Amino acid sequence: MFEFGLHQVKTTSYVGVVQLPDRTLQILPKMYREDETKEVEATANLLFLLSYTRKLEITEPEIARLTEQRTSLPEILYWIFAHRLWDAVRREVLRGYVTIEDRLEVLKGRWLITAQARRPDGWRRDRFDMAFDEFTEDNLPNRLFKATVARLSRCAKCSDTLSKLTQLNSVFADVADHTPRLQDFDAANHWMVSHRSHSGASHIYQPLLNLTRLFLIGAGPQPSPGQLDTFAFMFDMNQLFEEFIAEFIHREMRDMWHSREWMFHAQSGNRYLLSDEQGRDCFKLVPDIRFASADGTCLVIVDTKYKLLGVDDSKTSIAEADVYQMFAYKERYRCPRVILLYPQGSRRIARDFSADADSPPWLEVRTVDLRTDLIGGRADLRKDLSETLFALNNTEITI
Repeated sequence: MFEFGLHQVKTTSYVGVVQLPDRTLQILPKMYREDETKEVEATANLLFLLSYTRKLEITEPEIARLTEQRTSLPEILYWIFAHRLWDAVRREVLRGYVTIEDRLEVLKGRWLITAQARRPDGWRRDRFDMAFDEFTEDNLPNRLFKATVARLSRCAKCSDTLSKLTQLNSVFADVADHTPRLQDFDAANHWMVSHRSHSGASHIYQPLLNLTRLFLIGAGPQPSPGQLDTFAFMFDMNQLFEEFIAEFIHREMRDMWHSREWMFHAQSGNRYLLSDEQGRDCFKLVPDIRFASADGTCLVIVDTKYKLLGVDDSKTSIAEADVYQMFAYKERYRCPRVILLYPQGSRRIARDFSADADSPPWLEVRTVDLRTDLIGGRADLRKDLSETLFALNNTEITI
């Protein structure tokens, strides 16, 4: 998450929040570096990106209300978890069959003869080692939810959130206390899919289980282990920027590329850079976004890079490795246009590069402005991206 220098600490591409016992570090996207007064807008847009790419379940009105109140990002996360879990348990408390092993005075379920034979008093005729299924709310997912509620009750400060957490504590009163382990989350997810798929409860509780994992284990690199009240809610902006652009083009601009009979492909590729001496393909090339015609001809490749470009540099601070990668895409996919897309910083950048002075440009370097109100300004973003995708030298492309 951080790069440590001699006199300074710099963040990497991770954004989010690190909650420590005595302070909170909130790391916003680097595109806001020149304007530190836009903290509210940056927080709202980050939540929108996470919601749009389905990494966080929060509605646009909730984002607007919570950020307008200048609620900190950790408190927003606590609020989301408490309210979503309360809505879920009001709809249906998560119950299902759990296998219980116990020593009983009667035969019930499956008799564990081998286990009983290993006991020193296994000869007793009035005690039986049994395994039986019981329909109960004392299951692993609920134990993890209860542990999360207890932890957030110590961290949250918002009265509305604390009220919901208190109510949830009462709901889980009959659920056993549990110390979470990393493997518990996969086991809990498997239990929900196996035992509750018929009722839809697994769909209701799945996002909550993901949040529970975040609060108890951490979604990104963790700043510290142990029992401290810390967590790291961190996302790599490289991945988030890539997924958002692809999702936005697919959902909001479908009419534009579909009317041109373009085929949209995200994180999809069938070409390789090299072949070895046995003729086997090596080093698969998978562009972030690829448009193709109906016959499979590659028309445009878009590759996103989360990096602020320099406006005064002759090469615009483009990494040579990125250019070599784009050249490999161009050659192996026989694509006439390759677009390198970056987030916009202080001003918009549009540069075209060709192989030589007599050749047409094939590499287009563009920026997209995500520092506006993304919730209410989708039309502006759609216009911005349409100029990047469907215009070349300010001329509409028809293929």
